[in-house]
Amino acid sequence: MNDSRTLARQSGFGFAGVLILLGVFGLLWNFNVLPDGFWGEFWTLWPLLLVAVGVNLVLSRRGAWLGSVAALTVVTGSLVAAWVFAVANPPSQAVLTISPESIAVMSDGAESARLNLTLAAGDLALSGGAPAGLLLSGGSRGSVADVTEQRVSVRTSDGRRTVDVRLNTGWGFEFPPRRSGSSEGRWILRHAEGIPTDIRVETGASDLDLDLRELNVQSLNVDGGAADIDVVLPANAGRTSAEFSIGAADLDITVPAGVAARIEFDGGISSLNIDESRFPKVGDRYVSPDFESAANRVTIKIEAGVSDITIN
Repeated sequence: MNDSRTLARQSGFGFAGVLILLGVFGLLWNFNVLPDGFWGEFWTLWPLLLVAVGVNLVLSRRGAWLGSVAALTVVTGSLVAAWVFAVANPPSQAVLTISPESIAVMSDGAESARLNLTLAAGDLALSGGAPAGLLLSGGSRGSVADVTEQRVSVRTSDGRRTVDVRLNTGWGFEFPPRRSGSSEGRWILRHAEGIPTDIRVETGASDLDLDLRELNVQSLNVDGGAADIDVVLPANAGRTSAEFSIGAADLDITVPAGVAARIEFDGGISSLNIDESRFPKVGDRYVSPDFESAANRVTIKIEAGVSDITIN
């Protein structure tokens, strides 16, 4: 028992001290105290961390406290040096350069289409308005630091054009996370109007803005995690089915005027706000009074976790 207490007293505090230092500087970054470019400058000085470990190992033979103080001094010096260098050499404007990547898929006389969108990160805005002759067009915008990769594959069978699009497929890791308000990668896509289309969207922690008002969408399937999703459903597509499978998401659905709806919800502890003046509750559903006879109508099914859902 005495040996363990003696070992505890002799153990250094260098590792714990380094964690505390990094935590403090992380908070300073979050509160916008540190200058832009600080972590980049600190990363260039990373060999000093090895120096700190070596100094700690050597001097700890004379005393644990001596090794710990020396190691903390080296790490503190590198943090201060990174601060000074970041102030003296602010990031150039090139970091904010717009870097678009374009997507253009020909319609090639397709009678119907299927669009499969996979978004790993960033924002996505989808609407109508593709130029004549194109089934899908658009691109990305954001800082050059953003991951804006895209992979597109197209196949046609019996007049049906299927487009698989993977956006931001590269895995980007940033430490620390960007401050709020920083430039984010954003995809803006436009789809051909008038072509009957099935749309499927798979996303993680992303912002989706799906304005399908002018599109002839037969079915919409959205599978999302912690996403912020705004959807305007088709205004003149006849019968449309829309299914949402979401986690901790914020989902806002707009049903255009003149479109009837039937809404089914199955979820956990969620905030559900539905305009019952348009979609009165009938049993466990919300249904427009003229749903069966409406020329344009949509069936909405939602499976959700802890989410905030609004339908109007």
